[in-house]
Amino acid sequence: MRWLLALLVVTTLLGLYANEYWMTRHLVLDGRGAGQHLEIVDDRSSGGKSEARLDAPAGGPVGMRCDIRPGYEWPYCELQFEMKGRPLDLSNFSHIRLWLNAEGPSLDHQAPQVRVFLRNANPAYTKPGDAESLKPQEVTFAPGAQPQPVEVRLSQFAVSSWWAQTHQLPVSLVGPEMDSIRVISFSTSGQVAPGQHLIRVDRAELVGDWVAPETFRLGLVGLWMFSLLGYLVWESWTVHGRLRLSMKRSRALEKMALRDPLTRVANRDGLNRALDLLLQVQGDMSFPLSVVFVDVDHFKRVNDEHGHEVGDQVLVLLARTLRANLPRDDLLARWGGEEFVIVMPQTPAEEAVAVAERLRQVLARVEWSAGLKVTASWGVAQAAAAADVEAALREADQAMYRAKHEGRDRVISASA
Repeated sequence: MRWLLALLVVTTLLGLYANEYWMTRHLVLDGRGAGQHLEIVDDRSSGGKSEARLDAPAGGPVGMRCDIRPGYEWPYCELQFEMKGRPLDLSNFSHIRLWLNAEGPSLDHQAPQVRVFLRNANPAYTKPGDAESLKPQEVTFAPGAQPQPVEVRLSQFAVSSWWAQTHQLPVSLVGPEMDSIRVISFSTSGQVAPGQHLIRVDRAELVGDWVAPETFRLGLVGLWMFSLLGYLVWESWTVHGRLRLSMKRSRALEKMALRDPLTRVANRDGLNRALDLLLQVQGDMSFPLSVVFVDVDHFKRVNDEHGHEVGDQVLVLLARTLRANLPRDDLLARWGGEEFVIVMPQTPAEEAVAVAERLRQVLARVEWSAGLKVTASWGVAQAAAAADVEAALREADQAMYRAKHEGRDRVISASA
């Protein structure tokens, strides 16, 4: 988790820095680039007398010289960068930087101002070949009154009021549009006074982000959320995996705790657990229930004469033989040492004695290790109800000892 968090933090910081300084795109306009056409316009087309002349020396900045003359209410001259072919989509740009200056007299005797227009084309209101139908969006400022370059946010451009009054548009089209700019122009202002004027444009640069900061930050939030979701899924899967492994180990340990490690049959605790489960499931249907104790005859002699390894082999083969010849519902457990217990639900003592006798005869036919002849003593007792089970275990144990005292290799019933 720590390395993931550290990676996300580093990625986020690098991403924010890159979005601010490395993911910026620039579009330079100087009137000479591919698809850019220079044009000058003056008020003579409207009945005025002002005259504009293009001033574009080879290798130098583009400019316009204008002789403002009285005779028209709103005299003007305008230098246009017209986009031939595909218009400019400025919707992903944030501001424009302008290196320009202006010279000439003004009515208010202040520094001369320049109006910058971004003229947008939209089939909803623009007619082919009609420059007046392009929507003009403008800002006005005095270039000489501030340091260069002058940086203007595109959000500062407003639709020219005179154009809005003569072009009635639906509400959905009211306001600036920057997605299809056909003309970028630089014009004298409304405070222009008669005389010689100069507007020179060294360079215009549009600046924007390849990915908008809002979109980029939303992407970073999405990355964090996706990473968090992925971590939670991974953590859930890992926890469930550990839980499954823990449960598997727990069950294995529980089986080990309830099973005799040598003979692989239940131990005493395992028998008690199985008995409890049997009584919970079957209840009184388990009765009559018979208990058989089995004890290997002269087992100490086997260990003393042939070693404990042979003794272990005898116990393993005895348990395997008993299990193979008992019904699945009967319970078999190693009680301790060379003693085994068989619990037979739904079996009266007479039937249990018969089963024990059959098992005794089976042992006589088994081929034992080291050529041994192995026999066992058997004690049988019956329980009529759950409260009698403990007593039946004691009685079967006592009956088994009677079998030993009476000569071994025989079956004795506690009721006999």
